[in-house]
Amino acid sequence: MEGSVLVIGGGIAGIQISLDLTELGFKVYLVEKSPSIGGRMAQLDKTFPTLDCSLCILAPKMVEVYRNPNIELMTYHEVLQVDGEPGDFTAKILKKPRYVDETKCKGCGECSNKCPKILVPNTFEMNIGKRKSVYIPFPQAVPPIYLIDPEMCLYLKKGVCQVCKKVCTADAIDFEQKPEEFEIKVGAVVVATGYEMPVEELSSRWGYNYENVVSALEYERILCASGPFGGHVKRLSDDEEPEVIAFVQCAGSRDLHENVPFCSSVCCTYTAKQAIITQEHSDNSECYVFRHDIRAYGKNFYEFTQRAQEEYGVKYFQSKISTIEEDPDTKDLIIRYEDLKTGEFKN
Repeated sequence: MEGSVLVIGGGIAGIQISLDLTELGFKVYLVEKSPSIGGRMAQLDKTFPTLDCSLCILAPKMVEVYRNPNIELMTYHEVLQVDGEPGDFTAKILKKPRYVDETKCKGCGECSNKCPKILVPNTFEMNIGKRKSVYIPFPQAVPPIYLIDPEMCLYLKKGVCQVCKKVCTADAIDFEQKPEEFEIKVGAVVVATGYEMPVEELSSRWGYNYENVVSALEYERILCASGPFGGHVKRLSDDEEPEVIAFVQCAGSRDLHENVPFCSSVCCTYTAKQAIITQEHSDNSECYVFRHDIRAYGKNFYEFTQRAQEEYGVKYFQSKISTIEEDPDTKDLIIRYEDLKTGEFKN
């Protein structure tokens, strides 16, 4: 039997299980499809209910993984196939080209500074912020190695430029890199692939097609001090500070029309966290939460939602959303909802 373990996914779950496995004496292959480990937790500003800095918790663990001799870290790799049986698995891995030599890159960022390509949407910033064709996902990325986006690079697309190669003193730019496939043998596999938020798949009544309706993760990047707005709360339509912010809970869950009858189990506490941070960052904004019930799973989670109301003045409505519409002139949003206490429909 093989004495090594394949961990698929480099978010907080994959990071922690990798560290735990090495404590037990196992060799770990940690495969992450993006250029850095950290996952969704790296995109969060703070955690609930303590409001601790997310990266303050995560970054030391990321560095520990990077330095651990019993963890072979494979970022920008994908698992194509796993065959075999418990104790004897064969995994086929795809290594995607960074067009940057990992052994030479010093992470100085000079290549990105000089890259002439027009800024493109930054996926780490949920496409709100911008980045160059040569980039690092975020400042605390692990490994701290740059990569080139082949879809945006002028040289890889049109055969012109190579400014990054000229300014790189480490001679790390390598446009000749190609995708590589290889196999590894492991005794066990841990799948920690995380989650996506396909909000664009929700029905139109949630209003996501409007410019000032954002998903929870998009709003997280708006709130984050290291995000595209530097922690200032702004509307996407005009960069102005909003006077009223509505948080809609159970969007897509507990809803037979969306074919998701169950509770998300996190949005009550997550909303309270974002509303609290909003009130800390913005003196002029009022926060309103449209909810069905309060279902705060976890120690001190319910108390946390009460704190949002009592200490920060967040107003909660027991309601059910009917429609969300946009004023075409001001881009303001009009929410029509049913008050579940009185049965009345209100705006």
